Amino acid sequence: AAPSRPGVGERARERRNSAAPLPLAAAGGPPPLSTAMPSALKARRGRPSVAEMRADLERLRKPTARMLEDVFDKYYRVCLGTSPPMKEMEIIEPQINWKALIMSLPAPQNKTVLGTGIRKIFLAETECVYHGVYRFHVQRLDGSRAMFDFRDAYDDAYHNYKDKSFAHDVELALRAGVLPQLVQYKEMLAKDNQMELVSHISGIALPWERAVVQHFPVTFNQLLDAFLNENQLKMDQIKLDFDEDHGYRIKDQALLDRWRIFHRSQAHYRIISTDEAIDQPHL
Repeated sequence: AAPSRPGVGERARERRNSAAPLPLAAAGGPPPLSTAMPSALKARRGRPSVAEMRADLERLRKPTARMLEDVFDKYYRVCLGTSPPMKEMEIIEPQINWKALIMSLPAPQNKTVLGTGIRKIFLAETECVYHGVYRFHVQRLDGSRAMFDFRDAYDDAYHNYKDKSFAHDVELALRAGVLPQLVQYKEMLAKDNQMELVSHISGIALPWERAVVQHFPVTFNQLLDAFLNENQLKMDQIKLDFDEDHGYRIKDQALLDRWRIFHRSQAHYRIISTDEAIDQPHL
């Protein structure tokens, strides 16, 4: 038998089932999502991101004070961790912009320290009257060196380095202020003993470079406490200036003069060897 032909109703249903679905927009739904890149992103294609640009700018700025404090402490502990302590150690911290730090020092110190440019940075013991004082040193391109204190680069509202002086730095400046008196005493003894100095502890004859003038029996700190009490001062109230030879000097010349007069009238000394002085640094 011949197959039956579909009726009118069946053909209508087939046309409805085979018809293409209408777009959502034509049906009243949300518009289709566009896969094209926005013009703003097209313009930035292949360029650094905002985070990358900020990182580039950070490398041009001087490091934070906290970073410098951490770096100083890290290398300082390494230097003192050996026996005898290391005199200097090269600092390898590529993330620090040392030039930006040095140029942030007060003028004209910044240009003086920078000089011909930076070759290396060291943490080194300073050549001053007080042992164990370490500071950053820059080795310039011509081989010369200069010492600097990173705290001088942070004189702003967020740091208190300039509001108060550190007791250790004040003591260093006060010792430097009376250094000529100690040298004078040493020269006087050398002249009386025909250029030979003798240790008051061991009785051993000492060459000039191994002889140390020590405050005794009244220690230096006892003299300092008496002077501060007499002048109604605290250590952190004594203002300091940078000094190329000793690191710091007393800013108030009148106060320095009073200290020198007081020290000359009250101090007593003895000669000991450099080895004996290491065992008694408090004197």
